[in-house]
Amino acid sequence: MALHISSSAALMKQAPPFKAKENSNPASLSNLGNYTHSHENIEEQSYTCTPIGEREVCLSFEKKTAPHCMEYQNKQPVRCTWDDPDLADNMRNQTTLYDDDAISLPSFRGCPHVKSIERWKFIKFKSLNFAIAIMSICLAIWRQRKLDREQYRRLAQRIGVEV
Repeated sequence: MALHISSSAALMKQAPPFKAKENSNPASLSNLGNYTHSHENIEEQSYTCTPIGEREVCLSFEKKTAPHCMEYQNKQPVRCTWDDPDLADNMRNQTTLYDDDAISLPSFRGCPHVKSIERWKFIKFKSLNFAIAIMSICLAIWRQRKLDREQYRRLAQRIGVEV
């Protein structure tokens, strides 16, 4: 005897059948159990991540969509492992790769600084300081020469020598 269920009936979710009692006071519903706060006992899973590559700037679409790019707009590739060995074994033994209920570990993390950008900013800063120092030295030499010429002109005027 084969059991044939239509596809529309199979897709409908139904509550488990509970026997209705004649008196519907709250005390009579105690046999259903307390499922209201059952999610509070679930502990947050913990994992440890180690960097495996250089930090890099996120692409423009990643800055808007990827959670690791939203804060700093930079990312760093990481390898994460579960801290609980039993959970790690269970995750390795999963049969489906793209299960919607599966918890996936992050492959990137956000980071505040990117080495290449910081290096470029440092070179720009040093170059600007060097240029300002050279201009300041040139200005000081020009000013000193001007003051020396003015002083020589006054001294020559006092003693009556034409310059």
